[in-house]
Amino acid sequence: MSTSPRRFILLYALAYAGLFVSFIPFVSVLLPLKVTAVADGDNRVALLSAAALGGAAVASVANLVFGALSDRTYRIRGTRRPWIVAGLVLLCVAYGWFHWSQTSASMLGAVGLLQIAINMMFAPVGAIMADEVPDAQKGLVAGLMGAAHPFSSLVAVMVTLRGIGSEGLRYGLLCAIIAALVVPLLVLLRERRDPLPEPPPALRVRRRADFARIWIARVCVQIAGNGLSTYGLFYFLAVTGTRIPDKHHAAAASEGVAAVFATVTIVALLLTIGAGRLSDRTMRRKPLLGAGAALMTAGLLVMAVATTMPVAAMGYGAAMAGMSVFLALQSALAMQLLPSPRHRGRDLGILNLTNTLPAMVAPLLALALTPDRAGYGPWLLVLALGVLVGGAVAMTVRTQD
Repeated sequence: MSTSPRRFILLYALAYAGLFVSFIPFVSVLLPLKVTAVADGDNRVALLSAAALGGAAVASVANLVFGALSDRTYRIRGTRRPWIVAGLVLLCVAYGWFHWSQTSASMLGAVGLLQIAINMMFAPVGAIMADEVPDAQKGLVAGLMGAAHPFSSLVAVMVTLRGIGSEGLRYGLLCAIIAALVVPLLVLLRERRDPLPEPPPALRVRRRADFARIWIARVCVQIAGNGLSTYGLFYFLAVTGTRIPDKHHAAAASEGVAAVFATVTIVALLLTIGAGRLSDRTMRRKPLLGAGAALMTAGLLVMAVATTMPVAAMGYGAAMAGMSVFLALQSALAMQLLPSPRHRGRDLGILNLTNTLPAMVAPLLALALTPDRAGYGPWLLVLALGVLVGGAVAMTVRTQD
């Protein structure tokens, strides 16, 4: 890279935040609100689950495909950026379609196109980190990457404020924010053209085994994370006893819930960056992974028993902060465990299945356990158990501490 390390880290962190802005406000606020607009009360959970399942299936395939294509582009032309540019353009088109959707079928089609566009960007951007960032700085960069989630939650708060203007203006503003965060990296980055040599065969074997372990651990934690992102709005409305008979009441209620999302942002941001930096200095990531899993588990348990908004908000804050720390350090560790420099995009596409497959599991759990049968408590207890399992599996990684 021709840019200085600090400048590159800043540009990369901003671009990665832009990718999160492309889907976190969508998943946590815009999609549930669109569901309330196109479906009646009895069908909303089913439609939201269908959108989450279908979108996750499309994303799983798209990330693998575009990761492999960016590997090929990188080997031939020394760059992954053309795929990011194409994805950004397609994303704006997809958001326009989503905005104008008036039926369930049209909305589901827009969700699929959005997932293709998002992963057309995500796959090469993730591989750029593996290409460009030394191991001794991966914790800091991953910490900043982890901060992208709470930052994007702030954007979600902003796009739900009624004072901003019409719904179309909100979607246009969201696309402008994404472009402003991603374009500087595209313009200023000059990628490395001398890929690192292949590691010895014995080390590749150990890395593959540990890569599988960290993959399983991330799946367990991401099931809970996807559940919180997708159903967090409905959970808080259930805690407060709020009913949403139409899209106008839903939009008003969502402002108060979005404010809860925003309260955890600063804590999660500081914890994640601090944990990433500490893991760089000590070059020990596993103890902090365990701490993040424990904090997330505790938060989910609090949410499961909460009957008031303040208690539920405290549990949510702990769960999201723990998840942010865990996923950031897991990303740094996974980058160090990639078996081959020649196939980073493809291997990160496999790792991305830990984002998309849980997005299929969480809706199935929600359909089985919520909301009319037993409330959200059993669902949250199952998520907490999964996080505990994920933390335990992460502790079995052998190649790195």
